[in-house]
Amino acid sequence: MATNRDPERYDPNRLRDPAELMQPGRLASLKQTRLSFARLLMDKMVDEEWDVRPTRMDLDENGVGRVVYTIETPDRLFSFGVFSHASGEEANTDRIIAEDWDMWGFLCEGRATPELMDAQYEQLPHVREGRATADILIWTRANRSSRFFGHVVDALAEGHQPDVDFCARGGYLMRSSGYYGNGLNGTKEFKSMDGDHPLKKPYFAQMLTVWLLRVFSYDLADHVAAARSDDAVTLDHDIKRYLGTGNSSGIGIVHYLINHPQLLHSWLRAREVALARAETIDPTPEEVDRFRTVLRRAEQWFTDDECDTKDYFLSKDEIAAGLERTERRMDELRGDPGGEPLWTRLCAWAGDELEAETEELVHSLLLDVYPEACAGLEESMTVSERSDVVPEMTLETLESIVTTDYQWALDINFDAPGAERYFWYRSIDSEEPRLGIRGEHEYEEYGFPIDVARQVQALHVDLGAWDGTGTVAAFLFEHPEHRSIVERIQTVRDLRYAEIRANPLDADFVPLSFISCLKAIWGIQKAHPKSQGWVRGTFYQGAPLPEDLRNGADNYWLYPSKPQRTEARREQ
Repeated sequence: MATNRDPERYDPNRLRDPAELMQPGRLASLKQTRLSFARLLMDKMVDEEWDVRPTRMDLDENGVGRVVYTIETPDRLFSFGVFSHASGEEANTDRIIAEDWDMWGFLCEGRATPELMDAQYEQLPHVREGRATADILIWTRANRSSRFFGHVVDALAEGHQPDVDFCARGGYLMRSSGYYGNGLNGTKEFKSMDGDHPLKKPYFAQMLTVWLLRVFSYDLADHVAAARSDDAVTLDHDIKRYLGTGNSSGIGIVHYLINHPQLLHSWLRAREVALARAETIDPTPEEVDRFRTVLRRAEQWFTDDECDTKDYFLSKDEIAAGLERTERRMDELRGDPGGEPLWTRLCAWAGDELEAETEELVHSLLLDVYPEACAGLEESMTVSERSDVVPEMTLETLESIVTTDYQWALDINFDAPGAERYFWYRSIDSEEPRLGIRGEHEYEEYGFPIDVARQVQALHVDLGAWDGTGTVAAFLFEHPEHRSIVERIQTVRDLRYAEIRANPLDADFVPLSFISCLKAIWGIQKAHPKSQGWVRGTFYQGAPLPEDLRNGADNYWLYPSKPQRTEARREQ
């Protein structure tokens, strides 16, 4: 068989069937890859050696005050302005309606001048009513972890490093629940960024803010410890690298994924194309060794992870055991040369023998060996979301699309017990997405139209009464209630990964599957499910720090080893 070394070559038939990939359970199993936004941004920061430094550090002994970081790229300057606070324990909540936070921050273009800091100090705490300026890209808020931040400060103030095993249970010192931008509160709209803007790619501005929050959390811990004791030490570099930024996400992500089918398709297709490319490469011995290295590194990382998955995810030990099996199977397949490439056979075995989460992790690790398999795909992840009705389409054609692309929706039995138990709405008081029980809760008339399958079925029934030679225009004139679903069907007809095959109204629906999917696309590494609809997790664990960027950091930082050093180390 010819060896595939062409990074742009792939067999379209190798792309997974939507009937497999677009199931909620499969999407929940996806892991971050080289095409996740956090990793794409970090690759850019490392390659271009961005210079990130604190230029203002006005904090009292409790860490209350103002901090500014400047971020210099090869041709742009950004700033991260921080207002540090110490909220009461009773106010430490991640809910959007919370009024008291341990920090408020903003990412802006140019310098965060004293005048801008003063203006944003009046606006940022009021995230639901306040106003940003045209130079501000992101607003964020965060809380110190009551367990981990306090433990780290106590240890440093006593003159020794914190207990890494304890810190690893969370993996962060501060946690944010939101990054507000793209026009919200008057922030800059991303589509207005010019072509060479370093943060123009999807989620780059948010992911930079996530990373900067991580940097601030370490500087804050060092500062508070030093103010508490003359014997304080600073947090070791390797511990800082091992930890990341916390994040908390809830059921609002369900609305997002359903309402952005074109984006979802582009993101999932990019990773599927990359995988199809990598699977057919006939590896060199050096590439096999590289895969073994990242495999073992991930296996140890999951072995060390003691997070409770609460039966919503596969346990970390089970994932580690699956990776060990994968290495053994790889060696067995290498002993049986011939036929299809090694990776093709290994991935086929993984699909048959491994749990979905472990299989998707194997896919992610394979892409880590072949960054060239992702070449050019980053550009495909920025898409226009324009849509409109095609009025001249015949109803016969529309019906054909429905019965072909949406058979999964027609197969859902809405007469089954529990099939329409829930409705989704946004609370007026809290502005948070909520689940209501149909027939028991108020506001049902304000429910969000995220019931794609039910809309498809209603459309299908009404189409049955029309002659197929009729047009969409004539049909919608008589049935304007179907305009939205018709527009959606026509817009995504050629997008194989646009629709998640689920019924969010069902009593057995688990929002966690949607949340996990989007977090993997963002680039989250560690997830801690708190319930079916609430996930905490960690970004940038192992990622370079500002000094690493200046010193030419290694591009590969995933699955860091747990630091072993525990002795005290005072500053000289």
